[in-house]
Amino acid sequence: MSFTSTLFLFVFLPISLSFYYFSKDSFKEYLLFGFSSIFYSLGSIYFLVLFLSSITATVLIGRIMQKMDKSKLKTLLLVLGISINTGILFYYKYFNFAGSTLSQLTGIDFKARELLLPLGISFYTFKAISYLADIYSGKSILDTEAIHDFLYLSIFSQIQSGPITRYGDFKRLDCNIKDSFSNGAIRFMLGFNKKVLIANVLANITDEVFSKPVSECSTYYLWLGSICYSLQLFFDFTGYSDMAIGITEMFGYSCTENFNYPYMTESVSKFWRRWHISLSEWFRDYIYIPMGGSRNKHHILVYFNLFVVWVLTGIWHGAAWNFIWWGMGYFILISFEKLTGLPNRFKTIIGKGLYRLFTLLFINFQWVMFNSKNIDTGLEYIKHMIVYQNNELATLRAKFLFKDYIFFIVVAIIFCFPIVPWIKNKMITKEVPARTFDIIENTIIFISFLWAISFIIAGQNNPFAYANF
Repeated sequence: MSFTSTLFLFVFLPISLSFYYFSKDSFKEYLLFGFSSIFYSLGSIYFLVLFLSSITATVLIGRIMQKMDKSKLKTLLLVLGISINTGILFYYKYFNFAGSTLSQLTGIDFKARELLLPLGISFYTFKAISYLADIYSGKSILDTEAIHDFLYLSIFSQIQSGPITRYGDFKRLDCNIKDSFSNGAIRFMLGFNKKVLIANVLANITDEVFSKPVSECSTYYLWLGSICYSLQLFFDFTGYSDMAIGITEMFGYSCTENFNYPYMTESVSKFWRRWHISLSEWFRDYIYIPMGGSRNKHHILVYFNLFVVWVLTGIWHGAAWNFIWWGMGYFILISFEKLTGLPNRFKTIIGKGLYRLFTLLFINFQWVMFNSKNIDTGLEYIKHMIVYQNNELATLRAKFLFKDYIFFIVVAIIFCFPIVPWIKNKMITKEVPARTFDIIENTIIFISFLWAISFIIAGQNNPFAYANF
């Protein structure tokens, strides 16, 4: 069930909020866990059983480890808990990919299995691993009630596509219920607008361009498709994250931030401190640092650690070679920046500006590879973005699409940057009260939300891109 579906908007969310707010405090987490289970069951009863079994095993192991001092048995339990979760992830997401790859290498006949991907499996697996690892290291002290653990692992607002909140950060907000609900509702509507009014609209262009054979496209047409996809993916995923954070806050809990204007980045390295922040920090804390991170005396080990992180990052996003290639691209550029000290070595604004432009172009090429069916298709697409290819019909189509969607493209580009915070700061310095600006901003968000709902009712809706992972 999508956050942008009418069933969720007009049935599931209002009912769950109503029951939650009118229930006793001691019963709220049980109730929210129940609604999270119902949410998951709407996708598949079979996967619900698998999901509940997985988190039950995780919580049980975590609770046992909490009572133990560090020992071989505690380490064994940690390995067992991680193995259970990664084993399920591997089977459903990577079994066919691994089998077909092995078949190509050895010539052994491999029969693929028809496996559906359980909802949010990549996200809740990483939450489960962080839960177990933090208990083992003593970073997290478990709540007295085990239901809090179950809720942390299953809360429906984060189960589809994150953010990958840590157990220690999943706690009650300090503000009162009224402020928590109102702030969450505004954040939810903002994310809804991003998804429906920008991402879904730009998808009309990107779906068309990426579905065409590259040989039938012109360079202009390919550039339009790639730029629109970069914008679409950003507003799709940041829109989902805003909605997830908003829903979590409406129920009175904190939620990890996931984006910080990533296209404002100065370098490739810093891009990943702004994009999908919770995933980047997860790989840093649970893979990179335990392997030694940048503290290794031998520089070759530092780059080996980066290599492992980026191969895993690529594989995490999808069981296909183009995702591994995509991850390797980031490994190469981040290693290059680490070796050369760029862009910090640039002393002029022009130098820094040119490198920022190069970074955005590289990220754009990376998204082409990310969205391509395979490596060959992605490379051919990028090749003809650089090497001019003419096709009059495709060029005319590109001009028509650009003219037809220019309003949404311009709005998307503008809101990739912190325009609203900048305007707010300017207005406050001119003695316009912050409260006045908030009222104006929230009114615009609400009116846009009503407009976005009309799109949904009219049947103009697409699934979230990151729900595939």
